Amino acid sequence: MDKTDYIVLFSFLILYFFITFWAQSPYINFVRFLVICLCLIPAFRHGVFGAAFFTVISDCFLLFTPYYKIGVYFFCLVQLCYINFFSDKKPPILLFFFSLLLLVLPLPVMGGIYAFLFFIHAFLAFSLWKQKKAEPFCGLYLLGLILFICCDTLVAIGYFTAPQPILIWIFYGPSQLILAFSARTLQSQSKPFVPYP
Repeated sequence: MDKTDYIVLFSFLILYFFITFWAQSPYINFVRFLVICLCLIPAFRHGVFGAAFFTVISDCFLLFTPYYKIGVYFFCLVQLCYINFFSDKKPPILLFFFSLLLLVLPLPVMGGIYAFLFFIHAFLAFSLWKQKKAEPFCGLYLLGLILFICCDTLVAIGYFTAPQPILIWIFYGPSQLILAFSARTLQSQSKPFVPYP
C-alpha cells in the first residue's frame, strides 16, 4: 500500500463514521454515494474499475431515483465484470446488448438472476482462493464477499419487510472497499506461452 491507498482508507473511515452515526442527516444518501465513488480509486489502481464503475451507476439509480430495476440491472453487470475478471476472459460486445433484455423482467426475477451471477462470482473467487490461500491478504477478498452477501441478504429481507438502510450500509460500504483493494490478489494468472512441450 502507498500514500494514495492510505488517503483513501482515511477518507473512507470518516465517511463511514458519518453514514453509521448520522443516518438521519438529509445528506445521508449523498455521503453514501461518496463512499462508493471513493472505491473507484482503489478499483482503478487494483484492477476492477469496470465493476466499480457499474456499481457507482447502480447506486446512483438506487439512491436518487425510483428506477430500482435499472439499478439492479447495473448490479448484474457488476457481477458479470467480476466473473470476467476472475475467468480472465473478455466479454463479447453482444453480451451487453443481450443483457438489456433483463430490463423487461419483473424486479424479483432480475433479483434472482443477480443472485445467480453473484453465486458464480463467489464460486470463482473461492476456487481461486483455494489455489492461492498461502499468499498474504488473498483471504481479504472472501471477507469482502461475505460482507456483500450480508448486505444483499438484508436488502432481500427488506424487500418483503421494512428495509434497514443503516445495517445494509454497515456491511455494504466496507465490502466494496475490500473488493476493490483485494481483487487482484485472486486474479487468475494466465499460463505462459511455451513453444515446445
